[in-house]
Amino acid sequence: MSSDVKKKPNDLKVYKTKQLLENLRSKRGFHTELVSLYIPHDRKISDVTNHLKNEISESQNIKSKLTRKNVLDSISSLLGQLKNISKVPENGLVMFSGAIPQSNTPGTEKNEMYIVEPPDRVVTFRYHCASEFLLWPLEEMLTPKETYGLLVIGRKESAVGYIKGNKVEIIREFTSGIHGKHRAGGQSQKRYERLIEEGEKLFYRRISYTVNELFLPMEDLQGIFIGGPGQSKEKFVSDESLDYRLREKILDVVDLGYGGTEGIRVLIEKVKDQMKDVKYIREKQVMQRFMKEISIDSGLASYGLEAIQRALNYGAVDTLILSEKLDLYKIKLECSNCEFTESRTIKEKDLNRVKARIQDESCPKCSSNAFNIVEEISIIEELGETAEATGTSIDIISTEIEEGEMLYSTFGGIAAILRYKIDY
Repeated sequence: MSSDVKKKPNDLKVYKTKQLLENLRSKRGFHTELVSLYIPHDRKISDVTNHLKNEISESQNIKSKLTRKNVLDSISSLLGQLKNISKVPENGLVMFSGAIPQSNTPGTEKNEMYIVEPPDRVVTFRYHCASEFLLWPLEEMLTPKETYGLLVIGRKESAVGYIKGNKVEIIREFTSGIHGKHRAGGQSQKRYERLIEEGEKLFYRRISYTVNELFLPMEDLQGIFIGGPGQSKEKFVSDESLDYRLREKILDVVDLGYGGTEGIRVLIEKVKDQMKDVKYIREKQVMQRFMKEISIDSGLASYGLEAIQRALNYGAVDTLILSEKLDLYKIKLECSNCEFTESRTIKEKDLNRVKARIQDESCPKCSSNAFNIVEEISIIEELGETAEATGTSIDIISTEIEEGEMLYSTFGGIAAILRYKIDY
């Protein structure tokens, strides 16, 4: 792999962080009893523990006995966990500890602790005590950053858009209203052609002013790709009405058979190798690889929960492809009387109903009432963790792209490209 290709993000870590954030958003304390701690990778653990010990001293001044106890418990839980950590991980560490009410009555709080290895680097140390956890720095890490501007310039139709994460946005479409060349001869023809040329120049300048307005405020703009039919794109670039800071970001100018919005799709296809760090491109490429193996019937494409579980157990999966929309959970049940175990796969929306029903179930083996759920895990996490253990690449695909929707609707959201053929 060439050195200029960025390291692929850990899709499983990103997925787990998203799930945790969803859970943490619902957590509320009665008072400022929820502690959030963001630790950069270069911060010494001893510095962090000293900071927390200082906060313990400050917390002694809290007037409410119950609030004081809850805050002290939250900080003490963090200190207890930090004793087991010798060094902060490469991306830093995020910790949440708080007294979460179990009902609407004060005094029912129970301390909950969450530790996250963030998907991106923590750059600022933060200690935050409030009635809810401080989540926005973690949410910001999950927001796609790499953005590329896309300009398709045609003499009659043009379009401006951008690609960011797994989304392509068309921001603006333009029509010039320029007519074809006048057929009359003599002076009138030359004058008419000059007017058309002037109209074309004004059209490109109108696009430039809009692009300046739209793209200059974009902090994460990595580059701009320009495409279009004929000489239009070159005329646009040579006009110099595009701001010099954006001109410096032009990465490529390519020939297209289309103008307007249709050209945006073609432009992305033409320059995809130059923006491999964009999730949209990675997702499309992995799905195209999978569909190719299907079409040539190579035996290296597999799909469906049972088939993929078997292939993972054999260590035969090269790339595991899961839909972000996949809503299956596996629950493991165990009888504490006879140790009988059973696993069931259910949809997320049925979880609460199934849990309630299981409370009334008896053990199928010894008929005792000691039959309970001992583990609950999403299928994405279960398959992902098995894949990580066997060195398998994991791609969690959104349904924002056409291929991602196909993965979910046609293949059940679970697929794989295999290292070698296996017999099922």
